[in-house]
Amino acid sequence: MIVKENIIKEFITSAGQARKEKAEEYVAQKRINIKKVIYEQDNHFEIRSQVKGEQGIYEVYIQITKGEIQEVSCTCEDYKAHYGTCKHILATLLEFASNENYIRIFSGEAEEKQNDIAMYKKYQKQEEKYRNFKQLIHTFYPTHELVSTPIKKGNHKIKLEPKLIYNSYLKTLKLEIKLGDKQYYKLKNFPEFYDRMQKREYGRYGTKLEFLHEEEAFSIKSLPLLHYVLKYAEIIKYANEATNQYSYYGRTMEDNYITISNSGMDELFEILQGQEVTFQKDGKEEKIICRKKEPEIQFLLQEEGPKEYRITPNIDIYNYELIEGKTYIYFLQNGELYQCTQEFEQNTLKFLQVFRSNFTSEITFPKEEVSQLFSVVFPKVRTQFAINEQIKEEIQQYIPKELYVKLYLDYNEKNYITADIKFVYGDTEFNPLLEQNLDIPRDIVKEDEVLEMLKQSGFMLESKKARLILVKEEAIYDFLARDIETYMKKFEVLATDHFKQKEIKQPNVKNLGVRIENNLLQVDFSNLNFDLSEIKEIMQKYHLKKKYHRLKDGSFLNLEQNETMNLIDQITTGMEVNYKQLEKGELELPIYRSLYLERILTKNQITNVRKNASYQELIHRVEKRDFSEFIELPKNLHATLRNYQKTGYEWLKVIDFYHFGGILADDMGLRKNITIISSSIRLCAKYEGTKTKHCSMS
Repeated sequence: MIVKENIIKEFITSAGQARKEKAEEYVAQKRINIKKVIYEQDNHFEIRSQVKGEQGIYEVYIQITKGEIQEVSCTCEDYKAHYGTCKHILATLLEFASNENYIRIFSGEAEEKQNDIAMYKKYQKQEEKYRNFKQLIHTFYPTHELVSTPIKKGNHKIKLEPKLIYNSYLKTLKLEIKLGDKQYYKLKNFPEFYDRMQKREYGRYGTKLEFLHEEEAFSIKSLPLLHYVLKYAEIIKYANEATNQYSYYGRTMEDNYITISNSGMDELFEILQGQEVTFQKDGKEEKIICRKKEPEIQFLLQEEGPKEYRITPNIDIYNYELIEGKTYIYFLQNGELYQCTQEFEQNTLKFLQVFRSNFTSEITFPKEEVSQLFSVVFPKVRTQFAINEQIKEEIQQYIPKELYVKLYLDYNEKNYITADIKFVYGDTEFNPLLEQNLDIPRDIVKEDEVLEMLKQSGFMLESKKARLILVKEEAIYDFLARDIETYMKKFEVLATDHFKQKEIKQPNVKNLGVRIENNLLQVDFSNLNFDLSEIKEIMQKYHLKKKYHRLKDGSFLNLEQNETMNLIDQITTGMEVNYKQLEKGELELPIYRSLYLERILTKNQITNVRKNASYQELIHRVEKRDFSEFIELPKNLHATLRNYQKTGYEWLKVIDFYHFGGILADDMGLRKNITIISSSIRLCAKYEGTKTKHCSMS
């Protein structure tokens, strides 16, 4: 045979059954016109052909080098979509391998070769017939076979060699991987490689490469690239497995390359930075270096005669490629791949694109327009701009000074924020909202950025007074809460006293007074830093999860979670307090609310609380269970109480002493009556000798 059997098998496997049938049909219909053959032996040759397809004639190229598929291509849509063996490529190979003329020319043994081809076809049919049986045998065949010279476990010898393949027409980038030690072999099936790594299997890639698939087999330097390959090989594997099995083409993703996505490009570059990598563009290979920096691009301004200037870049505007990442853009030129920021893309590359799109390497303009250049373009590419020494002095007058911004803030009669803005260049200060002719170079780009920033904050033009105004309440709050800090860092912000008085307030009680007086719990809220007459509206918005409440004086109260708002909410809702009571600044509550109040104060970590002695004594006694004076039973009680009855007696005396009120209740049969009687005897004794002679049990 003039083509090795394993090469034909590899092409058929890559193409799939549907393409194979179409290819054989094309061969039978004699649609293949082989235009050129360069042949050395059955594992080393090149073929160029034209194949008449359904939609036209397609150009096919096949290159086999030392038994390896070095390159294949076809101009059909199937190949462009999958970059794998299409029916036209397979038809070309089958035609070449079976054509009697080529067999006679390249072998000199036409009859013998024809017999070989016939035997091959017969072998194919036999293989298909007994395929299931062979699969059964393979399933149970022992896997611990002896291998010739596998690379031993753990010796870290296998290296991965990446190759980037770029299609300048489709703007697609692919990653090809070769692996090996001294001799490298192309990785032809990424999902298969992934499976071998997962199962830790032995695998062969050529006569000189066979090893156990585990991380320890790979060189330390190759491990980051190995992890990248395994990640995307897994994606290819499961994407292809999920493909509809009845689809015509069988696979959705090619398995002999990794197509690099935008985010995948950023990830891959981090692995390859500083390394020399093989890069193939439109069939042509070169070595490139991955640089984690931006290229040194400059735009030179020089004089072009007495009335004109000329701008020229210092690079060949036609000799570079751009590859998009997710976060970065990649600039390829002269064997170097640079990682560039989005800012570089928006400024420097945009400038370059003007040259490229107009097919010119220079831009000429009249001298009277130079001020526009420095007002609009120069600020964006300041560091990439170079001025010829001969004209530096005359150009200096057109370079704008640093823009300085002043912002004067106040409130008007409607409590809207007003902003008077001034732009300053050196000694010149002006209002940019007024139309005026200024004979100074200006940084139009930065001026526009400042005005856009104010617009994003919600400011609108108040044309009559040539100033900006912020009307919407929520925009005002957001400006005070967030934006003003940014403005103060970037500009000189000057605010009136009237403006400063209306800053956002954080609800805070300077001192909270708590006391027990006349058997009532009294809580003093008079030291809150906002008007309590608005407490009902404030709490309504707080319950609706609003960010703020605007007080009657025009200032804002921050309602987002804080200790004071939690305290007020828990007191008003937990104790069923009417807001009208709170408006007076002091609450009067039943004394039994003392323990609940103390829990609220402790939970919210309110520290600035003034507590009177009576309140402190009550809390101390209850928390420490200091009820010693209540333990003594009545002397005229002629009964013996059990321990739990004594506890009940003690509890009743405590709540009576502090006027808490309570109910003694538990399961029947625990003799509550004697406990109540004991308490009642003591209660009657308490009132003995008074004018009131009546004693009752309750």
